[in-house]
Amino acid sequence: MVQPESDHRGPEQSGRSLNPQPPAAAQTVELDRQATELAALRRVLSASRGTFSLSVAICNSPALRDYLIGRLSTESPGIQVLTLPAGVDDVFDHIRANSRPAERTALFLVNLEASLRSDQTEHAVLRALNASREPWRTSVACPVVFWLPEFAATLLSVHARDFWAWCSHRLEFVSEDAALAGDSMEHSSAALDAVANLDVDRKHFRVAELQRRLEVAGDPPPPEVADHVVTWLNELGFLHFRLGDLAQAEVMLQKALAIDEMLGRLEGMAGEYGNLALIHHTRGDLDDAELMNREALEINEKLGLLEGMARDYGNLGLIHRTRGDLDEAKRMLRKALEIYEKLGRLDGMARQYGNLGAIHRTRGDLDEAERMHRKALEMNQKLGRLEGMAIQYGNLGL
Repeated sequence: MVQPESDHRGPEQSGRSLNPQPPAAAQTVELDRQATELAALRRVLSASRGTFSLSVAICNSPALRDYLIGRLSTESPGIQVLTLPAGVDDVFDHIRANSRPAERTALFLVNLEASLRSDQTEHAVLRALNASREPWRTSVACPVVFWLPEFAATLLSVHARDFWAWCSHRLEFVSEDAALAGDSMEHSSAALDAVANLDVDRKHFRVAELQRRLEVAGDPPPPEVADHVVTWLNELGFLHFRLGDLAQAEVMLQKALAIDEMLGRLEGMAGEYGNLALIHHTRGDLDDAELMNREALEINEKLGLLEGMARDYGNLGLIHRTRGDLDEAKRMLRKALEIYEKLGRLDGMARQYGNLGAIHRTRGDLDEAERMHRKALEMNQKLGRLEGMAIQYGNLGL
């Protein structure tokens, strides 16, 4: 479930490379890419000064988003940053009432995702955006940048197509942060590592293929194909999660859990509880996330599955960190680290060192934070995990 470096469930095959770049090369590539996106955004702000333009800056990490906004606002004091309240119905009306047109050179909008409830298929705020397409262009004489996590950008493009048509620039920034990203979505197959790397179109193709298989299998499925159905349901849950459809992801996982409960498959149940916990954690429902994680932990302890226990402890640590209970978070993460060390699992150790580094960073203990992130970096280098290396270089930069 939720752990530091968005490994998405268990051993990460996709993070390894047959010909891994040396650390300096990986760092250079990542820094160059991010610098290019930032330079492009600066050009947008300059070229569109005094006229309307619409851009979407995709960033899954609030910490990185706030850093970039702060940096750009320092360079250009005329940027106005407006945080949209949860449940806002009409963004255009809100900015008219709460922004200062005469003083702004650009308008940054954040927190739209707080109004996109994952248990709904229709979103009033997106309908209103679509309906207000024309007034934006005629009334807002400056560049507008929506800062969105990936799932919210996807929903915007699907449910507000007319408004999205105004979008002239889509910028993507490094979103992983050991303090925020997650290992999550537990699985026993390397298949999910492969689908995690599919582009959006191919993810949708795969969803359609799996849905067709489930239709053929029937509901409930015959016993001889139940194992396959559980695998497909878990993969669908993973794909829907990555596409931003948390409600559908939860439906798939609940179906998989029901079959595993019927079959008495405790290990599968533990994985599904962990994945459901990730969904609740993503929604910000920390109580239910903790409940699901503790269900998973209880099963893994009963079965003596150390790796599952380590993952659950790590996820509980992140939940406590989100709540601000850093002492309990550290205790849970240390438990996870001890088990990964016992197992000799460098990938798990790297994640927990990264998480502990984030806690020390939050407390202002930068020397210890650096030590933890360097340990995480060293292990990712040994594993040839370019993604993990990039994350830790970013954390060291912070």
